[in-house]
Amino acid sequence: MLFRLAPNTPRFEVFRLLNAELLNFLEQAVNTNTFSRALFTQGTLGQACWDNAKENDARAKSDLTRDKFQKLFIELNDSGKDTKQQLFESMRANQDLQVFFFNPQRNLFDFLNEPCRKTLKSLCTHLYCSTKDVPTIVRVSGGTDITAHFNAYSEPTVNGNVCKACGMAKLAVFRAGVPDVDQWRADYDHQLCKSKYPIFAVHPDNLIPLCDVCNQDAKKAKDLFKHKNGTKRLAFYPYNEEAKGLIDIEIDNLHDPEPTIKVNWNTQDGVLLDKLNTWDEIYEIRSRVEGQFRSLEAIIEDEIRPRHPADVQNGIHYEARPHSPNSLKRKEWAFWYQKLFYILEQIDMAPFIAKWDFVQHQAEDGGEYILNE
Repeated sequence: MLFRLAPNTPRFEVFRLLNAELLNFLEQAVNTNTFSRALFTQGTLGQACWDNAKENDARAKSDLTRDKFQKLFIELNDSGKDTKQQLFESMRANQDLQVFFFNPQRNLFDFLNEPCRKTLKSLCTHLYCSTKDVPTIVRVSGGTDITAHFNAYSEPTVNGNVCKACGMAKLAVFRAGVPDVDQWRADYDHQLCKSKYPIFAVHPDNLIPLCDVCNQDAKKAKDLFKHKNGTKRLAFYPYNEEAKGLIDIEIDNLHDPEPTIKVNWNTQDGVLLDKLNTWDEIYEIRSRVEGQFRSLEAIIEDEIRPRHPADVQNGIHYEARPHSPNSLKRKEWAFWYQKLFYILEQIDMAPFIAKWDFVQHQAEDGGEYILNE
């Protein structure tokens, strides 16, 4: 993550309770061969999962939550008590995600056969996609649904509306005159993707709203802890780690017609470099920033809008000033542009400014020529 999550980031109570319900179910399933109501917690939440009352028909699915639990129970029962015990213990032992990020359990479900894996993924995906919206479950969780949680997450005094992973985009567009319950929201990203780590599908610490580019275009179902070739890697834990202090902007070939702007890491620490490279690969950070910064002339024109050569240097000095933490929460690309202008302020811009001035005069003279023809 570019920015760590705010200390007052609210956990979504629906996820917390559904995660606890799943853990309870796996524990109760260890010592029984009969699927029954006794496998669920005794209160309203357990009853809601058992009944899965479709109070909103528009969200109804072909299978009820209870059906998903039952299918998993059948496959686990066929696999034997040892498999049930191991699955329960695997989930119970890995509830602290900060510990998990420090020491990833990359092959957590190798002991499961394919039918068990399939039904486990199906259940956990269903809990996230459908069960979380069952009105009874929302009510027993304090009445805060996913939209209300997102609104609380993106409050200016909490995380703001800029994507924490990249700092390049807003999470959602706020519309004046629209009630909070009807505002748009970003999708929630599973840091530990639910296809590879299904037991964390509704873990409250595993789900973070991200911008569409980070979530849908870049990350998708990438594994934070494994490269495509299967080699191990580490990742930043979003609640207490961030990349923002480990980044430099470098400008090559300033005297060329189009200088090259690059993103570099400013640490030699092996663990931090591993996490930075993971962050870069997962969200395609370097390519996105360097693509945005492919034309320095366009950036100067768009951001500074100079009329005279002195405006360029003055504008760079102005834009190089650090942003307040609140601005970084409100304004997309603010972090990256400030880093760029800061490095521009440190180097000799005279050749670039002279070239810019020449080009501007050429353009003005050409325009005058055209108008006088």
